[in-house]
Amino acid sequence: MKLSDQAADPIRFRGGPWASVIPLAVFIVGTGWLVVSGAAEVEGMILLAMLGISLGMGLAGSPSRYSERVFSLMANRVATVAVVCWLWAGAFSGILADSGLVEAIVWVGANIQLEAGLFTVATFFSAALFAVSVGTGLGTVVGFTAVMFPAGIVLGAHPAAIMGAIYSGAAFGDNLAPISDTTIISAATQEADVGGVVRSRLKYVAIAGGISAILFYIFGAEGSGVAPAQAQELLAVTADPAGLPMLIPAALVFVVAVSGGHFLAALTVGVLASIVVGPLFGIFALGDVFRVEDGAVLGSAVDGALALLPIAVLTLLLVTSIGIMAAGGFLEQLMEWLSRTVARTVRGAEAAIVGLITFANLCVSVNTVAMITAGPLANVLRKRHSLSKYRSANLMDTISCSFPYMLPYAATIVAANGIQRELALRYDFVQVVPWSQEVVYIFYGMVLFPLMILAVITGFGRERG
Repeated sequence: MKLSDQAADPIRFRGGPWASVIPLAVFIVGTGWLVVSGAAEVEGMILLAMLGISLGMGLAGSPSRYSERVFSLMANRVATVAVVCWLWAGAFSGILADSGLVEAIVWVGANIQLEAGLFTVATFFSAALFAVSVGTGLGTVVGFTAVMFPAGIVLGAHPAAIMGAIYSGAAFGDNLAPISDTTIISAATQEADVGGVVRSRLKYVAIAGGISAILFYIFGAEGSGVAPAQAQELLAVTADPAGLPMLIPAALVFVVAVSGGHFLAALTVGVLASIVVGPLFGIFALGDVFRVEDGAVLGSAVDGALALLPIAVLTLLLVTSIGIMAAGGFLEQLMEWLSRTVARTVRGAEAAIVGLITFANLCVSVNTVAMITAGPLANVLRKRHSLSKYRSANLMDTISCSFPYMLPYAATIVAANGIQRELALRYDFVQVVPWSQEVVYIFYGMVLFPLMILAVITGFGRERG
């Protein structure tokens, strides 16, 4: 989305450019209300975005012209890239999630007989590996909380530290995975290739991941008071090496994407490799991936792709809301204000990008939504100051995968809390860990955010475009 293109064909509003903010403002305020109400569901956000766009129509000088613009804005390339990304990534992650890969990773950890501190570190790296493989932080948190949280407790690890390791690993993978929605959206909004973005991001991820691993080793063995005998019982039920071969398609996706292949090609390779490796090693039947049964289309690939349709619809609506602000003239005024104040230098432009994406992440509970909202603005700033497209994409993605994973209303925190409650009913040794105890162990988010602030101040990793 180019602001200049929208400004060349403006929409006039009663109330001037500020009135064009109404669609997005309604969404942000309404989403805040949903979060406070404990109902931060994507379906509710979709209705709020629809409401905002409808209210904006009432303030437009020409409602019919406004309506036509809404349709044209939904055809924006950023939105199209996001939707395609989620469909392919959803199918791939659905296959891997149902292949027993989580249980296989648990089996590895159990068989090398890790003590509590090392088990916490292994949980962090395992969650990171899984998140890099499937490209979803939320899916990683859901899968690993159900298995690694109780296993870590019975092995003597600190419960809050185990949860911190799971959140941190999910954030690490979300930050690095070539097929992650945050990686693809950050690249798309900054007009960059995914492979180049991932390669240029490795230095930040490696530093934050290394420091986090050390902290997990130091603070992850404080003890849970559970008898070791219970550990063997739980691991005997959950640990299963059968899914280990599914690391092959996951590795292929990473290699293809980082080697410069298009993300769609990488995901296609992953899906095709999965439907070969799975049946070949007897992990699952081809019908488990896709089948027609009793007049319905079923399978893990179908479930994975369809599960992401709501966020795809929300993306279309939010890109439209941002386009309305551009066509109404507000974004142009905002860019001029930033250029006169904060963004007068290259360092200032980077600080403005960090500020925009930070504010957006504080407003919504899904980091991808925040990136879609702030991405077009960041792209304008980086072009005005000749910043590298990789630098601006990395600033957006690293910030979005740092403190947002620590917010009490983050989708990952909410989902994990629900799973802990279910586990507490199943196991007498499991207790729900309060957010106030978990947050101090989400080391990856705690390390990455100040690291990126330091990178802006010192110029570490700065590239010019």
